[in-house]
Amino acid sequence: MPSIEAIALHLRTYRSALKSNLEVTVHSLTNSYLKMGTILHPFAADPTRIDPSAVVYSLLRLPKSIDYVQTIIMGQDPQTFTEAGFTDILSWHRCPPRARRRSHYFNRKTGQLAAFISSVTDVDDLVNLAIAYQTEWNKFHRLVTSTYPKYNDFKTALNHTPDKLLKLTQLSSTDWDKIITALGRRWRLRLQRIYKSPRDLRLRLLAGSWVDYAKSTQQWWTGLTQQHLKKYDFTKTKVYFVSSNSHSLRNLVTGFPLKHEKQLLQYAPKNYQATNPYLSHQDFLYYLSRLFAKNSRYQQDFIRYQKHLGIIAPKNNHFMDVNAQIIPISSFTRSSLFDSRLKISKPKKISQSQSLIFNIDYPLGFAAYHILNKILENINHLAGVYILGKAAVLNSEIGDIQIPRLVFDEHSQNSYIFKNVFNTFFPFNNRQGSILTNQKSVTVLGTFLENESLLKKYSENDLTVIEMESGPYLSAITEASYDSQTPKSTLVDLNSAPFEIGIINYTSDTPYSQAKNLGAGSLALSGVEPVYLGSLAILQRIIELEENA
Repeated sequence: MPSIEAIALHLRTYRSALKSNLEVTVHSLTNSYLKMGTILHPFAADPTRIDPSAVVYSLLRLPKSIDYVQTIIMGQDPQTFTEAGFTDILSWHRCPPRARRRSHYFNRKTGQLAAFISSVTDVDDLVNLAIAYQTEWNKFHRLVTSTYPKYNDFKTALNHTPDKLLKLTQLSSTDWDKIITALGRRWRLRLQRIYKSPRDLRLRLLAGSWVDYAKSTQQWWTGLTQQHLKKYDFTKTKVYFVSSNSHSLRNLVTGFPLKHEKQLLQYAPKNYQATNPYLSHQDFLYYLSRLFAKNSRYQQDFIRYQKHLGIIAPKNNHFMDVNAQIIPISSFTRSSLFDSRLKISKPKKISQSQSLIFNIDYPLGFAAYHILNKILENINHLAGVYILGKAAVLNSEIGDIQIPRLVFDEHSQNSYIFKNVFNTFFPFNNRQGSILTNQKSVTVLGTFLENESLLKKYSENDLTVIEMESGPYLSAITEASYDSQTPKSTLVDLNSAPFEIGIINYTSDTPYSQAKNLGAGSLALSGVEPVYLGSLAILQRIIELEENA
């Protein structure tokens, strides 16, 4: 079993190499990656077997143009790229990945991919995605070219005899279908490229200091407040900070999808209720509304209705791809389709509230620290910090909800103890699964930076909830609670934090269950109820605080 030290060695290997500010080959980092034995890439070191979870995971989180990329260049903002001699990257082709909110620009002529990074977590993520992608690409290339020396033979096998190809790669038909889906509609062309030549990617980090990431976050905040939020004086307004997603709070407050029920149900599978008996009808409509993301008429009407309620959801023009929303508490009583599960006992007090919800799309990893730190520096009256995010969980099933009382953070090696309000306040039932309170969670460095030894250590210490944002958020809260920077390798007591803290995780992955890891697919309908239950609990708590203020 690969050791925990192998993870630390791999981390040091690529972080040290990238400090050179010159190109580093992915090949030179592969040896330490394979020795690490990441649980997300279990068959990485097996040259005879394609790893479906790693293939799907990396394909969904890298842009499609990755097939043509020669060098991935990482930097925080256009100025960073300009100073390094890349003066026109914004004229390159913009190519966002499907399952990762990160800005990428590709230069087809030079084979250079500019990737905008928000924290060291982005570097960890991109490096290991590139290694996983190249490892499986080259493995598949060797397998098919040795078996089919002529391309036409491979093409024939692809079109007419897939059973032999599946046997060669040791893939099930289900895994093959998942890979084809991840490759996209031009999957045949992409497989042809894999057959034709192996990959030899290179990486370059332009700037990766603490100050570089802090500057990028400052630019995000300045652009947001000066362009879109000028009407609010955050030095005087009471604010509730929420890290969740871009849809659930708005859907619950506006109820807008419910206005389009007939239109939305046209897209519903006929048997959805039978296969998802615990899913509430309104939550299903909220889920279907994502299919109207590019419906201009629907979105224009939605924007008008949000404006009527005073909700601001500006389009993010910054390269740190984290969207924000401002939701006035007073909009709760003005909304005609405010979710019926939320209870308001003092409507007059809510209608007169001047308080705001500042909601953001949950960031990736350590970017959470930089963002909350910037908000804490600029908002004088923060009433609560509420975090809703997904997690890999060692002791539950997909759709369960976990509420921690302790978080161990791999970044700082700190254990944070705090009063999680949702351990005593969660007025909703999870019909789909369990609600596990008083849990212990661990914030990991990255999805690839875990192996069996590390999971065993977590399990032995009852750290059963594995996620990526709580630790950085709690580090920022520490600096708002004490007169010094966040310490290292200690126990941090946040029971006396100057505002309320609430963290809710829902199970998206179960690493000890076969085919239920991060690469197996998306949550889809199984994730709808826990997401909306967590959002309901956050909104109900804010209502209670406002009514009792």
